[in-house]
Amino acid sequence: MLFQTALRLIGIACIAGLINPPALAAAPHKPPTLTAAQLQTWLPKLRQGGYVFYFRHAATDMFQLDDHPTVGDCTTQRNLSDEGREQARTIGKAFQKQRIPVGVVLSSPFCRCVETAQLAFGKASVDDSLFFATRLSAAERQANAARLRQNMAKIPLAGDNNIIVAHNANLMEAFDIWPDEEGGAFIYKPDGRDAGRALAYIPAGLWPALAR
Repeated sequence: MLFQTALRLIGIACIAGLINPPALAAAPHKPPTLTAAQLQTWLPKLRQGGYVFYFRHAATDMFQLDDHPTVGDCTTQRNLSDEGREQARTIGKAFQKQRIPVGVVLSSPFCRCVETAQLAFGKASVDDSLFFATRLSAAERQANAARLRQNMAKIPLAGDNNIIVAHNANLMEAFDIWPDEEGGAFIYKPDGRDAGRALAYIPAGLWPALAR
């Protein structure tokens, strides 16, 4: 009874303007997750180029930890599992099979990202600003997020798509999106000044079908 009375009093106070109700946080933008059929409708556009794919690295060995990672020393990091290596190869086969052109490939310096990029696309330009964001200070995360937004805003060369292979936390810092799934990719269409919002998400489970 007392609880119900208190709720009524709070409601009256809010209506009267005596108490401001707590502001609701705006929900982060979440792009649609493509089905296999929907992805088929995207393929003609992706073949023309002009997009940026943001990949979270392929599947890793979760028994490994990288609490104190050292760049260049894979033994201090969580690395791709055998499943992840096969997943990365499948991603590359899918791009080749579906004739999706690839231009610049940027990678985090972490071994799991470099290996994903190399196995999938045969190349990787390491960008230190893609260092795993959770291992950095607030100021470093902010600076690297700005750099990521700049890189993703760049229009690929004519007929190409650019690729970024990094971590979930980096995309969260820059675009307020947290990629839960290893091996999935978000699609952006940059205009030279801004990457805009993610247009779609390709779940990792779609790559094998595209590779056949």
